[in-house]
Amino acid sequence: MARRNEILAQLRHQAFDLLVIGGGIVGAGIARDAAMRGLRVALVEQGDFAGGTSSKTSKLIHGGLRYLEHGRLRLVGEGLQERSTLLTIAPGLVRPLSLLLPVYRGDARRPSVVRAGLTLYDLLSASHAVRRHRWHAARHAARLEPRLRQGGLQAMGEYTDGMMDDARLCLANILQAVSFGAICGNYLRVIALEKALGRLYGAAVEDRRTGEVFDVRATVVVNAGGPWGDRVRQLSDRQTGLRLAPTKGIHLVVPRLATHGVCFQAHADRRVIFLLPWGNTSILGTTESPVPSLDGLRPTRDEAAYLLDEANRLFPDEALAPQDVIGAYAGARPLLAFSGSSTSASREHRIEVDRFGLVSVLGGKYTTYRLIAQQTVDAIVRRWRFSVERCLTDQVSLLEPVHPVVLDRWQRVTQRIHPELLGRLLSLYGTGAFRVLELVEFEPKLAEPACPHHDYLLAELVYALQQELACTVSDVLVRRTRVAYSACQGLDFLSTLTELMGRYGHASREELDAQVAEYRTLLAESLAFRDASAEPAEAFSSEAND
Repeated sequence: MARRNEILAQLRHQAFDLLVIGGGIVGAGIARDAAMRGLRVALVEQGDFAGGTSSKTSKLIHGGLRYLEHGRLRLVGEGLQERSTLLTIAPGLVRPLSLLLPVYRGDARRPSVVRAGLTLYDLLSASHAVRRHRWHAARHAARLEPRLRQGGLQAMGEYTDGMMDDARLCLANILQAVSFGAICGNYLRVIALEKALGRLYGAAVEDRRTGEVFDVRATVVVNAGGPWGDRVRQLSDRQTGLRLAPTKGIHLVVPRLATHGVCFQAHADRRVIFLLPWGNTSILGTTESPVPSLDGLRPTRDEAAYLLDEANRLFPDEALAPQDVIGAYAGARPLLAFSGSSTSASREHRIEVDRFGLVSVLGGKYTTYRLIAQQTVDAIVRRWRFSVERCLTDQVSLLEPVHPVVLDRWQRVTQRIHPELLGRLLSLYGTGAFRVLELVEFEPKLAEPACPHHDYLLAELVYALQQELACTVSDVLVRRTRVAYSACQGLDFLSTLTELMGRYGHASREELDAQVAEYRTLLAESLAFRDASAEPAEAFSSEAND
């Protein structure tokens, strides 16, 4: 609470070079880039950081193999280069992932076409390749994934992309921006953009936790609202037209089905679906359908049935049913407006400046967020003639690595922590792990697991509240940890978490009761499709995946 009050005071009383609206991955990347160059940066997010689209992805960092079919070689090449950069600067948050691409008799893409696509993907990777693809005869496929359907299998490709913890990668950008002097606040909604003499000079911001409204002053206002980008644009210019056509995508978290990632072609509509390893579970997705409203997106029964049917066709012995789904989430992609099928819609981005000076970053994909941020800050520096350093975001690690010698100081504390768990702390937090160890040193009880089903320490929950700007139960269980998408969903240690939030976050009992109710509602709504009587069936068409 004290840290949040300090953030609010700084936003009220300081003047900034940049005010970034939106704490998803693009806004976080822009704040990091601009702060590293020495600009005075403020960022406000209407919910939690990564609380929208940026925590509801397929968790892939990739060039986009399927974009080759549409001839978007430049987009693929940029994605592959950025994949290499993120594997370098965020090794604890982005790691290589081996993906299998089975080709069955009757698939729209013949083995020769798939193999040619994988070869081109390797060529575009050039020096950024993680590992060149391999090609397996059908008889060898069973050794790689025994549960995969063998009937009709003609061949199988194997290639490598990257997998990420999307919410924590976004948070890492926010925290590094803060370390370079940026002031970043969540649960702050922009309700108006302020103008004088025909130019923007800041925004009126509402603190959603207290209802207080205050002004934030800045030379440049940047709209990084993702799918909500048009709403922000219309705050600046009511006469502006729409630039975005967001589409909805859902993912299901199911029991672990495969060791590798699997990229396969849906039987129903021949689109691409991913099944990806995620801890002890698998992520299955995604769909693509129109967005009736950006508020309250959740998976529907028909969307879930589509994904489960396709998974059961590929893994026929599993017989997955809606009740087997452990977790589910839905998000909106900020696609640029398109005509025709969203399969052919561009995943590229656009940077616009309106007549009042609002800089809007529209479209794009998660993989290329760092490049999008660099191009945005470059454009701002040129237009407003800021005298700053060049971009260094491709060279500076997002998590400061830990030298083993430094651990000597913590021997007394680390003796109580299993080596594998200590390794996870160092990988996930970098030098921030020392803050976790400090908490344990001060209060040894915090070295205990938060619950029997997870290896998260009580100290990590306190760290999320004190150092990672978590404000609510959902912040901790959905985005700072993966607990919400586990079998227990964190329900068995809600009392432990709320006790810590009362002690370390100074939250009132009324606040905590409301947050627990909100968290339970979030879980219930995301899994409502499991109850056939909970919602009516609705039309659903699925197209392309990002």
